[in-house]
Amino acid sequence: MQQRHRLSGDARIGEVHRRGRSAANDLLVIRLLPNGLDRSRFCFVAGKRVGNAVVRNQIKRRLREVIRNSHSRPGWDSILIARRGAGEAKFPQLERAVHNLLRRTQLNKAEPEVVDPVNPQTVTSTPEATR
Repeated sequence: MQQRHRLSGDARIGEVHRRGRSAANDLLVIRLLPNGLDRSRFCFVAGKRVGNAVVRNQIKRRLREVIRNSHSRPGWDSILIARRGAGEAKFPQLERAVHNLLRRTQLNKAEPEVVDPVNPQTVTSTPEATR
């Protein structure tokens, strides 16, 4: 994953964690907050409950690869937090879990409606909405 797509800095990560909205499934939790940039940035977290260092690093590498291959909307800072079962999950399961969260939080570019991060009342439709 390119450096420009990495969310770093304790202050910003803390702000996203405190003020961001969240969604979760069995394997992952996502917290996100608008960043006002022309790109989205991601941070990956796997705590000791998930497994040993080898397992935690493997999960983070897999999540980076899924995000790298996904088409997310620009303008968001996101933290992906691995839950306890993520250590035993295979790559396709993690991939489905990430895409599920991106779709539910409207970060996926294939979503029919777009909520403007600056003005949440403004909703625009995309051509996919007519399908």
